[in-house]
Amino acid sequence: MSERSIKNLMRGAMWLTVASLISKILSAVYRVPFQNMVGDVGFYIFQQVYPIYGIAMTLALGGFPVVISKMLAEAQDDPRKQRIILQSVYRMLKIVSYSCFAFCFIFAGLIAVMMGDPGLSELIRIISFVFLLTPQLSFLRGYFQGQEEMIPTAVSQTVEQTIRVAVIIIGAGIGTAAGFNLYTTGTLAMSGAIFGGTAALLILRHFYKANLRSGGFRVWGTFTAKREKTGIGRQFLKQSLAICTVSAMLILFQLVDSFQVYRLMVENGVPDMVAKSLKGIYDRGQPIVQLGLVVSTGLALALVPMITSARVHQQTNQLRRSVSLALKLTMIIAGAETVGLIVIMRPLNQMLFETSDGTLVLQLFMPAVFLSSLIIMISSILQGFGKIKVPAIAVAIGVIAKIIMNDLLIPAFGTAGASAATCIGLGIILLLCFYALKQNVRMPIIEWHQLARLIGALALMAILPCLWEALAPMTSRLGSSFQAIVSALLGGAVFLVFALRYRLLGPKDFVFLPFGSKLLTISNFVARKNRK
Repeated sequence: MSERSIKNLMRGAMWLTVASLISKILSAVYRVPFQNMVGDVGFYIFQQVYPIYGIAMTLALGGFPVVISKMLAEAQDDPRKQRIILQSVYRMLKIVSYSCFAFCFIFAGLIAVMMGDPGLSELIRIISFVFLLTPQLSFLRGYFQGQEEMIPTAVSQTVEQTIRVAVIIIGAGIGTAAGFNLYTTGTLAMSGAIFGGTAALLILRHFYKANLRSGGFRVWGTFTAKREKTGIGRQFLKQSLAICTVSAMLILFQLVDSFQVYRLMVENGVPDMVAKSLKGIYDRGQPIVQLGLVVSTGLALALVPMITSARVHQQTNQLRRSVSLALKLTMIIAGAETVGLIVIMRPLNQMLFETSDGTLVLQLFMPAVFLSSLIIMISSILQGFGKIKVPAIAVAIGVIAKIIMNDLLIPAFGTAGASAATCIGLGIILLLCFYALKQNVRMPIIEWHQLARLIGALALMAILPCLWEALAPMTSRLGSSFQAIVSALLGGAVFLVFALRYRLLGPKDFVFLPFGSKLLTISNFVARKNRK
């Protein structure tokens, strides 16, 4: 690969990383004002159907385009072969996406009944139209990424999420102002996915036409024999299924909850409206977890190329150090996020969602931040090793465990049981991925003395917020906001000081961190003060 090509690739990766982080932040943040506008029951209605959109978005953004670009890269020096791949893939995309649309649209009533709430059928029908946009969105993104052109994907993704979020908030505002029932308001909000997807498609088409005018790669115009296309569609589908399963891990867990949590509570004697409200309160955990995962996801996107490069160039020592650093950073950042969210959850809950209802349920849900962060990092490393199927199998087993644990725990413990079931399912996925990583990286992955230091720093971080909550909790929404923000800053400062003092990161590790040189200087200063 030429130096110019490498620079283009790195610049494109940066664009994709920024777009991905912006989209994740938007996707998490909009739910707070939305919940404030429609209440817990309205939030329940929206979240019941959201996983269907989440699956469509995963296919159009994180699954299909990645596999298309990979297949094109493998046929880089053969334009005819690339055209055959694109034509075969596009046909398969239409079959899969149109089948998903037909299934969701025709059986919307049945799906709603299986969720325990027939009123959701219209929302399911509305969101099913997103699958009609999936073939072209996936195809064009994969087409550009296969030519190392990441800007079209980044721009379309950012615009799509911005418009979707705007329509959701506007739809909720119109619905509540006009006095519509919550299901109609939810339908208006869900239409944002269609507007956002259409805007993204128009942008991608603009880039595609501009590319053709400048002499770019043409997909159509090559007539091929049927035997030349044999097996390409099946290969594409097999790889896509594996990658999409991992990318949609938390979406699949949410989908399981959509079918089980509300229904099981009602079946076990919880009144209908109470069960809807409880499910809406439980769903408050989703945007909080998503925000917690923003840093971890960005970390994976930044560090995995370094790990893959070391493996390709057979730099064994660099590979081991990169894997160790990736896991160490993930454990430190995700550990601090998880403990921090747990200890400030009561004031944070009230600050974001007006009441502190369901604080214990949300605290039980927060270990999902730590578990998911490590799963994302380890599965990304495994995919860099070419082990695409292993994380997908682990996720499938974890989802099955989640279903079983929901059945066992929700009748007895309600939404607290659902939170515990999520953490158990994610824990199983993490153990399976960790075992697979151990088989591929022959080195001690966890340094136990470092782990002990991390636990000590996390415990010290929790002291001040816990004391404040125990001795002088602030119960108004404004007071809770003040308590949550100041507690987070105090706890974060304590954790940072002790993390630097106990050298949770070595001098070489700081090179890969933002402001790494300054943090290293502070670390050395704190360590010298400690020795004195």
